[in-house]
Amino acid sequence: MAPLLRFEMRWFPHCHYGTAIMKRRQALLSLAAAPCLPVGAEEKSSPEYENPYEGVDWETWECVHSMSHQHQGTTISSLESFREMGYGHFAFSNYYPSAPTPLLPAFREKNPDVVWAPNAEQHSFLDTGLHFNSLGSRLATGYGKYLSAAERKTSPIEYRFENLIPFDDKRPWEGVYRIDLTLIAAEGKPEAILTVHGATACNREENFADDGPIEKRTIPVGKKTFYVRASGDAIDITLGYNPEEISISQLRLMQGTNRPWREMFRAALDGEERDGKTVGGLLHPDGGGITLNHPTGKLETYAEMLDFDSRVLGIEVWNQLTSGFGSDRGFYASMKNPPGHFYQLWDQILATGRRCWGFFVKDHNTYGRGRNVLLTPPLADLSPEKREAALLRAYRNGAFFGSVASIATNESGETTAPYDRSNFRFRQIRLKRDKKGKAIAVEAAVGENNPNRTPNVQIRFITEEGITHVVDAEQGEWKLPPSSPPQFIRVEACAYPDTHKNGKSLNAGTIRELAPAQIATLHDRQIERGPGFFGNSAELRTPLPIVDQIFSQPIRRMNA
Repeated sequence: MAPLLRFEMRWFPHCHYGTAIMKRRQALLSLAAAPCLPVGAEEKSSPEYENPYEGVDWETWECVHSMSHQHQGTTISSLESFREMGYGHFAFSNYYPSAPTPLLPAFREKNPDVVWAPNAEQHSFLDTGLHFNSLGSRLATGYGKYLSAAERKTSPIEYRFENLIPFDDKRPWEGVYRIDLTLIAAEGKPEAILTVHGATACNREENFADDGPIEKRTIPVGKKTFYVRASGDAIDITLGYNPEEISISQLRLMQGTNRPWREMFRAALDGEERDGKTVGGLLHPDGGGITLNHPTGKLETYAEMLDFDSRVLGIEVWNQLTSGFGSDRGFYASMKNPPGHFYQLWDQILATGRRCWGFFVKDHNTYGRGRNVLLTPPLADLSPEKREAALLRAYRNGAFFGSVASIATNESGETTAPYDRSNFRFRQIRLKRDKKGKAIAVEAAVGENNPNRTPNVQIRFITEEGITHVVDAEQGEWKLPPSSPPQFIRVEACAYPDTHKNGKSLNAGTIRELAPAQIATLHDRQIERGPGFFGNSAELRTPLPIVDQIFSQPIRRMNA
């Protein structure tokens, strides 16, 4: 394989976007060529393509809004909020512990049409900083207990963490926990004193080696983490401090996987034996799989994970917590250009010939943007189990598309339900073939955009060369070049209003100049982040978006 290349996307505001990325095209072409054929080899016949939408009946199949990486869902009010947003498939992925979040019985009884799937966010691996979700997996790991604000106010803090697993050399990861402590001081450098009974400190980087007791240890102001080995089923913590000098903003005992990522991938996909029983594994063998969350790293990292198993499905292309398409955690308003790392990484991976579905999520940002819209045969007459299986198969097979939509507001300009729900969708993605079965073109159609809010549409066809064709209509096609068939083809579309920035004209020419990350920031006004960053509608990033965007999964060229 040719060496992997790194490159940087640069925005050129005064030129056509397709022209602006010629360097990107050249780099991606180099990447794309390597995995397909050995050096010097020639294609024996015309290439074949894998179209994830091949079996979709676009006239009769339903669009079901789903989540692959979404926290919350533990209370009736939270569940009702997501239902109000138009979600029909609930697969919450909470952690501490990282375990499936069942629907509460009262909500399930009231909403029998909502489909549920197990899911959880796995983290704290020994060999990577990755987080992953496992759609449809029963895998449950970890532990988590926070002290409330009231419990942190009185000095000394004395607290017992219970229901723990003692450290055992045979399964050491189960008995190792993490104490997280944050001390804040208005001035000076005051200190607190920490004592831990029922556990000893350990070196997680050296096979959890015992580092001795934590007895009257001085803790400076700031954040501090201790890994400890539990000696019994409870750990007692005593923290002494001067409340007039120090406030405790966090004190918790947490636990992640404490294992290598390969072991956890296998446990999520196939399950493993524990105390004579099989735990973990996929609920439906032919549906669901692993998603690689907020992929801030390099191609090499994710390529290795995608190659591990075909049920490692893909990466997050949009994650609202990390400013959408990028890897920065700042707000759009504070950035010179909106980040695009995730989006660029997706095409880098696809250019290597790998299958990689793209996922679109809100993460912690309940009222942000990012959805997966699953395409499925009618579900009404199916049992709950068969509906679950059908939607998880859509994820496995790539029969879904991503939505990054505008935000609904009322007449006063306040954000309101259904927030980022949009009916804008693909009506067709078809690989056209000649009489001999050779792929000759990709046809796409869109529809159901809001005629009052977003009356205008644009369709883009994307390959490893970048944007290859643009259609300012609800339907169009791109003919594959016979001499240089692409490694992959994606289709993007947007529905947009006639104006932005409170009356400034917005037309097809303007849209053609913009990358998706820039389109995502088109707006009429700015809004500020409120104090409840993860808990209410004030958390929305600025600016308030006004364009609906949808992203197909890739049609992939198969190796000759």
